[in-house]
Amino acid sequence: MTARNVTRKRNGDERRRELCDAAIQVLAEHGSRGLTHGRVDRCARVPEGTTSYYYRTRAALLRGVGTRIAEIDVTNLQSVIDEPRDPLSPFAHLAELVMMQADGTGLMLNRARHELLLAAVRDPDLAATSQAFGARINTMTHEATAHLQPGTDDPALLDAQTTAVTTFIAGVFTRLIGGDRTINDAGQLARLLEAVATAVSLQAQRT
Repeated sequence: MTARNVTRKRNGDERRRELCDAAIQVLAEHGSRGLTHGRVDRCARVPEGTTSYYYRTRAALLRGVGTRIAEIDVTNLQSVIDEPRDPLSPFAHLAELVMMQADGTGLMLNRARHELLLAAVRDPDLAATSQAFGARINTMTHEATAHLQPGTDDPALLDAQTTAVTTFIAGVFTRLIGGDRTINDAGQLARLLEAVATAVSLQAQRT
């Protein structure tokens, strides 16, 4: 590949990221039905027709946004993982990742992801991208739950705890989207997640 082609590809990739970042904002502010090529052009402050040049169809644009959100999620996840683990709170990293989506650009990302999840019902390719974030949350939850009770050799219990905690987290994401700040910091959320996992364990012991 020549230097000119490399530069062209790099510029094209940068433009796609810019357009997808603008599309994330449009999704967050106007919902899936409000996502149009023209609106993304205006939000990104680029000439009319730019978005349709890079993303010929609305479906292609949605998939591009899904890929971009996945990239941001990976960056956010890594920033959380790189922090020292709190030995007294196995859910600290997970809670921090969730609360990053509570306001500002994080909340915008949260709202856009929610819109993509609804659109993914009718688009298998988009669904595959959208499910990646859920898979990461599931993995982090499973690891935190196992860390909470070292030596546990009951996979069924760990799976049940993981399901309960991730279901609770999904509810937190939805409440944040709606502006509910009953849960307002990572420490509070970490304690609630631990309480959910512990409750499932106690219930299992009684049955």
